[in-house]
Amino acid sequence: MSRQRSAKALMARHQYIFFIAPAIFLVLGFTAYPALYGVTISFTNMHFAYPDFRFVGLENYWRFISWSDLPKVGFNTVFFVACVVALQLSLGLLIALLLNKALFGRRLMRSVAILPWIIPAIIIALMFQQLFNGSRLGIMNALLANFGFDTRSWLSNPNEAMAVMILAVVWRGVPLSIILQLGGLQTIARELYEAAAIDGATRWQTLRFITLPNLKPILLINLIMITSGTLNHIDIPLALTGGGPGNSTEVLALSLFKQGFQSLDAAYASTIATIILILNLLLTIAYLRVLRRKDEKDD
Repeated sequence: MSRQRSAKALMARHQYIFFIAPAIFLVLGFTAYPALYGVTISFTNMHFAYPDFRFVGLENYWRFISWSDLPKVGFNTVFFVACVVALQLSLGLLIALLLNKALFGRRLMRSVAILPWIIPAIIIALMFQQLFNGSRLGIMNALLANFGFDTRSWLSNPNEAMAVMILAVVWRGVPLSIILQLGGLQTIARELYEAAAIDGATRWQTLRFITLPNLKPILLINLIMITSGTLNHIDIPLALTGGGPGNSTEVLALSLFKQGFQSLDAAYASTIATIILILNLLLTIAYLRVLRRKDEKDD
């Protein structure tokens, strides 16, 4: 009887395992296993055009390191990710702060703010293609012409094409930041703001010493999601610029697509995917360490 009671007590204490087990199996089956299989493929010479493949060790990684376009694609990736993360995080916080105030039509503005997240990424890419079309049929060029300015070849200029690509990705991603940060803002106790107002704190002091410290966990989650999502982002760059003109807007995720689906080189595509995975892990660890150090300093 004592053994049965102890077994029942153990099951009751750990019954949550039965509820999370299906989710664990799904994650392992659809995320962990494909990732590990992709890493394994990167050590072979698998090609979709040939049935047989063999183990080649680090040959694909050496090929990646000695890739002539790596400096350009690497710089594009760093610049693209840095700009998207900075703009999306800051704009999301700014709009969330505005929508958290008691404004007229706040519910309607909240609904409108998340609309870009609902639109498929391919549709957004096509929208921005039409907006920044190099001919007079492009909406931006039509506006410039109406105001007497010269038209521009937006997507044919390397710098402007990169700016348009960043703008499109940020426009679609900002709603996610708004949702996360607005939810975080609504969990902060109003008593803290009331006490700060009584003490005569300015808006900047309230933001710095109350809002941001309490919002730090949400900002960290948002930062990790934006970084990993942007590093893996392929649909808008592919449909909007295709990496052009030349390779001025090509990023690592787009190189992965080209190697896997155009050149059919599964092994080399898996190598690039593994490197992107490693970058995601390293950046996540770096974010966590920086946050921990700041928390230790504050304490």
